[in-house]
Amino acid sequence: MKKPLLLVFCKNPVLGKVKTRLAASIGEQKALDIYQALLQKTAQVLFDVAIEIQLYYSTYIDDNDIFQKNSITKKVQSGDDLGIRMANAFNEGFSTHSPIVIIGTDLWTLNVLDIQKAFEALKTHKTVIGPSADGGYYLLGLQEFIPNLFEEKKWGSPTVLTDTLNELKKEDVYLLEEKNDIDTYNDLKDHPELMQLLK
Repeated sequence: MKKPLLLVFCKNPVLGKVKTRLAASIGEQKALDIYQALLQKTAQVLFDVAIEIQLYYSTYIDDNDIFQKNSITKKVQSGDDLGIRMANAFNEGFSTHSPIVIIGTDLWTLNVLDIQKAFEALKTHKTVIGPSADGGYYLLGLQEFIPNLFEEKKWGSPTVLTDTLNELKKEDVYLLEEKNDIDTYNDLKDHPELMQLLK
């Protein structure tokens, strides 16, 4: 019997390469500070996850990062856009694991319960989605690989969630609570801890 797997996609924390929309309003250094805080928060959540984890970096593996947990395997994303990169990670994962859930590192409000709920829902649903307030999703969980979910999407646009749900009309989809990614200055305003980093 295959075991469950959690995929985590993250960007290497490099100045000028992360949170570019946010950087346009607060500067590259503060955007990097915010992203490193998001990585730290994600690492805290992962520490309490009792499921095998594969962490996919955007460009290179950082062995001295904050994700120091024995059950985390570190890899590098492959593909020309986010859809291809996620598809490749899911496809590889399904050769040995099922179900599989993927998350990013842009959520300040993500917690262990969200991940547990997703895996619990996958016992009775084929697909689980955590909707983002910006029209995308912060979590996707699958019992089996569905290639078309990763094709012909305008990644980063407000239509990703709608387009994904349209393709899943005939499937049994479980929706988690809506959450808000940290992508713009307005997204920071609800989080005093992150606003403190701008001082």
